Amino acid sequence: MTIGFIGAGKVGTTLGKYFKEKGQRLSGFYSLTSESAKWAANFTDSKAYENMQDIIQESDMLMFTVPDGRIHQVWEEAKPLISHKILCHCSGLHSSDIFSDRDSTKSTGYSIHPLCAISDREHSWREMGQVLFTLEGDKSNIQKLQGMLRDLGNPVQCISASDKAKYHAAASLASNHMTAVFAMAQQLFIQCGFSEQHSQKELYRLARGNLENIQKQGCVNALTGPIERNDIDTVKKHLEVLPKDIQRAYKENAKRLVRIAGQRHPKRDYSEMSQLLYNSCDEICV
Repeated sequence: MTIGFIGAGKVGTTLGKYFKEKGQRLSGFYSLTSESAKWAANFTDSKAYENMQDIIQESDMLMFTVPDGRIHQVWEEAKPLISHKILCHCSGLHSSDIFSDRDSTKSTGYSIHPLCAISDREHSWREMGQVLFTLEGDKSNIQKLQGMLRDLGNPVQCISASDKAKYHAAASLASNHMTAVFAMAQQLFIQCGFSEQHSQKELYRLARGNLENIQKQGCVNALTGPIERNDIDTVKKHLEVLPKDIQRAYKENAKRLVRIAGQRHPKRDYSEMSQLLYNSCDEICV
């Protein structure tokens, strides 16, 4: 297959470079900004296209690597030009259904999402080697796409269109929301006299150790700390000193930790801890 990219931002350029380095054949890039297309084409040793029609004609597979909010709009612009193509986008949220009425073009549609943070267009491709790709779409050609991704050396997981939003929410919790939790912890360290750089270094070391334990043991067995120990006095003192906004976040996370602690220690009574964290007994979820 010859792969063409409509959109030459971080995602398109990263995937284009990675695919090319792994032996895939690229037609090139089309973008609203010709400079972006030229840069990506030069970076991937492929071609920059001045119009959408030419890249469509010279590609077997089209990657719509534009922002999520523009996929449908760009698809509507491309649809009259398309016939018998493999259509893909890289949104974690949207399913292949965004390629509406694709049957009329005798094309098949897919969402191919790399489960990673692509931070820049020049270096991120080097980190793609072990990244999981989630794949969803039409049955026809899906085995071909699975094979292509596995030939790159990447793991592949097929999911259903109805699960895309839940999948994307999970990825956001594990990635973006973790940044918010880290930022709250760093704010508290700085208030305790740590410099920003020192707090970042030490909290990262702490968080990394916990993530490694989760990877090795799973969430239940990796859990430590005052919730797991059922140390009510410590949690009370935490809540007393936290700013209101961080206190609310602390309590919501702690409620989930109580459930995990209950799985680890089913004979331990966490009811008093739950009473501390919930507004009423009726809200306690066991």
